Amino acid sequence: MSNAIYVEAQSISEIFYKVSSEGKLGIVPIENSLEGPINETLDNLFKFDDVFVNKIIELKINLVLASKGDINIKHIKNVYTHLYAYKEAQNSLLKLGIVNNVIPVESTSKAAILALSDPNSAALCSEFAARLYGLKILAYGVQDYNNNITKFALISKNVSFRGERSMILFTVPDLPGSLYKVLEKFYTFNKNLKMIYSRPVRSIPWNYYFYVEYEGSYEKELLDELKKVTTSLKFKGSYNIT
Repeated sequence: MSNAIYVEAQSISEIFYKVSSEGKLGIVPIENSLEGPINETLDNLFKFDDVFVNKIIELKINLVLASKGDINIKHIKNVYTHLYAYKEAQNSLLKLGIVNNVIPVESTSKAAILALSDPNSAALCSEFAARLYGLKILAYGVQDYNNNITKFALISKNVSFRGERSMILFTVPDLPGSLYKVLEKFYTFNKNLKMIYSRPVRSIPWNYYFYVEYEGSYEKELLDELKKVTTSLKFKGSYNIT
C-alpha cells in the first residue's frame, strides 16, 4: 500500500459505498476502547454483503483542540467534532471551559476542515488531522483517559479466510433459546468469543442482528452448523490484528 493514494471521505458510510461500487480499499473505525463498537461501521458491514474485513489495526488516539489561528480558548464560539470524539473528551472540554458550543459532524477530518474555514471556531480532532490541514494546536491530550485506543478495519471487496480472528453477522428466529442455539455451536467447536453485540435491523422495526468476533480462521463446518440455527448469516472475513 506504499504507492496508494489516500482520499478523505465525508463519512464512514461514504467509504463503504466507494469500496462496494468502485472496488477501492477503505479504512474505517470499528471499535473504541472507551465507547465500544462504532455503530455506523457495524450497520454498513451488515448492509453491504460484498464488503469484508481484511485486517484490524489498533491505534492510540491523541485528541487535540485546534483552530485556524492562535485564538484564545475562551473566545472560541464553536467546536466541531465527531460524536464519538466528543464522548471521549467531555470532561477535558469542561475543564477548558467548553460546555454548550460543541457541534457534531460526520468525522474529525470534516471538523478540521470546518475549523479551517471559520476563524472563531476550533476542531476536536486527532493531531494528525490538525497538522494535515494546517491548524494551530491550542491544547494537546484532550481526552478523558490515556488508554483511548481505536481499532480500525481495512475493508475491501475481497474476503480473506485466514487470520487470528473471524467476524460474522447474523439474525435468529424470534423464539426462546434462539441465541443460545447459536452460542452452543461455538462451544461445540471450541471457539472463544471475543465480542458479541446486537444492533437494530434498520429496515425492520424491533428486529436485531448480532455482531460476533471469535478466535480462529474460517471453518466451513462451523458456518454450515450456524446456518442451521440462524435466519441469515454473513461471514465478513478472517484477519490479523496489528
